[in-house]
Amino acid sequence: MINAEYTSEACSKGITMQQRMDLPGIPPAATPNWSDVFTIEIRENGERLLPLSLAENQILVRPAYYSAGIEKALPDCYARDEIRRMLLAANSLLPKGLRLVILDAWRSKETQTALFDACRNALEKAYPDFDAGRIKKMTEEFVAPPSLNSTRPSPHSTGGAVDLTIASVDGVPLAMGAPFDYPGPVSNTRYFEERIEKGEKLLEEEQEALYNRRLLYDVMIKAGFVNYHGEWWHFEYGTQRWGFLKNKQYALYGPRIITLNTFEALIPCSSGNDITALVTAGG
Repeated sequence: MINAEYTSEACSKGITMQQRMDLPGIPPAATPNWSDVFTIEIRENGERLLPLSLAENQILVRPAYYSAGIEKALPDCYARDEIRRMLLAANSLLPKGLRLVILDAWRSKETQTALFDACRNALEKAYPDFDAGRIKKMTEEFVAPPSLNSTRPSPHSTGGAVDLTIASVDGVPLAMGAPFDYPGPVSNTRYFEERIEKGEKLLEEEQEALYNRRLLYDVMIKAGFVNYHGEWWHFEYGTQRWGFLKNKQYALYGPRIITLNTFEALIPCSSGNDITALVTAGG
C-alpha cells in the first residue's frame, strides 16, 4: 500500500530497500519530440490559475527560481485549479511523514528565456566541441523553447506543468540522485531503472534515489499527471504533452500571462493571450 507509514526518523536516517514498501518500477515511456507534442490541438477551457501556497498545511511551496533571482520569477507558484486539486490528491497518497514540495509551476516567457539561455550556456561550457545545433537540441531536452504561441506554448506557460520533490514533515528532502534542474543523463526519470535493467548493481544511495523516484512517480501518475521522461521532477496535466501521451484529441490549457498588478489587467495583451490578475486569495 502506498500510504503505509514512513516515519520522519526513517527519512532522516535512511532505511533499507527491504524495509520500504513495495513499489512498481517506473515503466518505459514514450519520448516524443517537440514536433510531435505540438501536433495536439489546444482548446483552452478557461480554468483559472491559483497560488499553491494557500494549501501550506498540506504541501510546501518553495519557488526555486524566485529564490535564485531569475528574471520575472514570482514569489509563489501558480497553477491551474485542477492541478491544485490533483497535487493535493497526490500528496494524500504519500506515506505518513512525507509531503510534496512544489518548486515551480507557471512561468513567464522572460523566466523561460532566462532558463533556456542559462542551460544552453552551461552546456556550451561543458561540451566545447559540440556545434550550436547539437547544443540547442540538448538544451531543449531540459528547457522548453520559450513561447507564448497559442499553438505551441512552453508547457510551464500554460499553468499545467509543475516541478516538485518530496520532503519529510520535519524538513528532510528525499534524495533523488540528481539535483533539481541538473542538465545531465542522471536526471532522466528512469536513469536508475535502466541501470538495473542492464544488470548493474546500485550503491546504497542510488537504491535510495531509485525508491524515492518511484514514490514520486507513483503518486503523481495515480493522481492523473504524466511525467516528462527527461526530468524526474517534472509532471504535466492538460498540456499538449499530456494530450499526446494520453492519446487525447486536444489539450485543455493554452498559454497564459500572469500579473500581480490589477491595473495591468486593463491593458490589452499584444500577444493575444489573456492576462490573469492574481492579487487576492481568490485569484
